[in-house]
Amino acid sequence: MPTGRYVVMDGDGNPAGIEDFRCAPGPAGWRYVSDIRTKDPEPHSEVVDLVVDASWRPVRTRIATGEHELVLTGDGGVLAGVRDGSSLELPWGPDTHLDYLSPAFNAATANRLSATAELDVVFIAAVTCEPRLVRQRYELLGDEVVSTPVGRFEARGWRHTSLDSGWAAELWVAADVVVAFEGLFELESYEPGASGPSPVG
Repeated sequence: MPTGRYVVMDGDGNPAGIEDFRCAPGPAGWRYVSDIRTKDPEPHSEVVDLVVDASWRPVRTRIATGEHELVLTGDGGVLAGVRDGSSLELPWGPDTHLDYLSPAFNAATANRLSATAELDVVFIAAVTCEPRLVRQRYELLGDEVVSTPVGRFEARGWRHTSLDSGWAAELWVAADVVVAFEGLFELESYEPGASGPSPVG
């Protein structure tokens, strides 16, 4: 079970908090759980719990930010759930992705893709947990060895672009762990456990 801590940044590389995580493969897929403490937009704590199936499609996610809580379950053509006690349903197809400000969601998306793609994404807004449909692009950059504060990893590089805003950044994924994401997440500590990717030096 890989475990570790990310420094959470504000998109421009300025530290804003930390995210302690653990993730592991399971009998039906993969699960990621984290505790986040951030000062953006004001000091608060969050919990993220994401479960995906064997094809890396989101099955269930729970996000709690103190003031708000969202639980979503993918079921056929509907992403159904509850936000702050109110039921909601969103369109959900076989090629729809899910995103939030945690590298778990980028790891799941990257593992679903084999090439550059433009995606329909249900994006969950920070803190408020309000979901909305957006478009994103993942451009495959290729495999390389990337240096991080906890070692060097053989990873696959992607350029992530929010097509709504034009914001873009590069990230690197080794197996089920985002090992680097420029401007957003940096590994501060990491233990691969029995199933996680190990540094190559």
